[in-house]
Amino acid sequence: MNLATKGWSEVTRYNKKFILFAVLSMTFLLTAQAGNNVIGMAVSNGQMQVDRSSVTGNANLVEGSSVKTSADPSRIQLSNGSRATIAANSEAQVFADRLVLQKGSSLVASPSYRLQTNGFEVSPAVNGAQAQVALKGGVVNVTAVNGTVKVRSVEGVMLASVKPGTALELTPGSGGGNSTSTMTGTVRLESGKFLLTDKITNLDVELRGSNLQGELGRTVEVSGKATPTSNRDSQILEVASLNRLEEPGQSGGARPTSGADGKPEKKPAGGASGGGSGSGGGSGTGMSHGAKVALIVAVVGGGAGAGIAFATMSR
Repeated sequence: MNLATKGWSEVTRYNKKFILFAVLSMTFLLTAQAGNNVIGMAVSNGQMQVDRSSVTGNANLVEGSSVKTSADPSRIQLSNGSRATIAANSEAQVFADRLVLQKGSSLVASPSYRLQTNGFEVSPAVNGAQAQVALKGGVVNVTAVNGTVKVRSVEGVMLASVKPGTALELTPGSGGGNSTSTMTGTVRLESGKFLLTDKITNLDVELRGSNLQGELGRTVEVSGKATPTSNRDSQILEVASLNRLEEPGQSGGARPTSGADGKPEKKPAGGASGGGSGSGGGSGTGMSHGAKVALIVAVVGGGAGAGIAFATMSR
């Protein structure tokens, strides 16, 4: 072998090593990058679809992965410690900080993890609590298991605090950023603030408007623009209309009337004209922030798999 041939052979051998090194390095980088994008795992005893691919057993999840179950539920285990379950015959999109339910039902069990669906955002309020959410048509059923569950609008306004062992059924309203809220309860004064505890949503709502001093001790229905409190745990309600339901000292549902028609007295508050009662309609109790509370639910049996017994309330 002459020197020229030997030299070319050395160059070829060097090029081959360089190409092999480059290929291995790229493979390592791509694998590492893919691994960094994995946010957790979906686990099922049966078959499921993850990102439109049929999977049996388990599959890695990346940000925004879609999970569609069949006859068996799927457990979502995220690397940040969050846990959720997607029920059988359900569909959801999984993110590191939230699960978006698109069909069926799901359960989340981490206070830092949110479940979003139909304009609502649901999350456990404390460690150990579980939020069970089911879609039935356009209606959202929220059940609190082993602890309080918070319901907010996607804009961040608190809509309800669901007590342990109970459930709430919510119907989306007209949407479009609707920020009208309707609440019913007895007006009280604490630390210079007018407050009202709503009978259905269990929220302590701060009322703002004129002439509220004269409503102290009365049970009223108020409507107006709702904004979140600084801690996002309740609402501040700018009262636009007020409906008196009970005078101080009355009980048993007795309602004062005004005039011969026998209807409760209704008056505007804060200088606004009366008649506005939110997208949820003018009757009944509860809130309406782009949503209507359709049912309040009786006590639910313990355990995440317990059946939900609904008790209809007149709205």
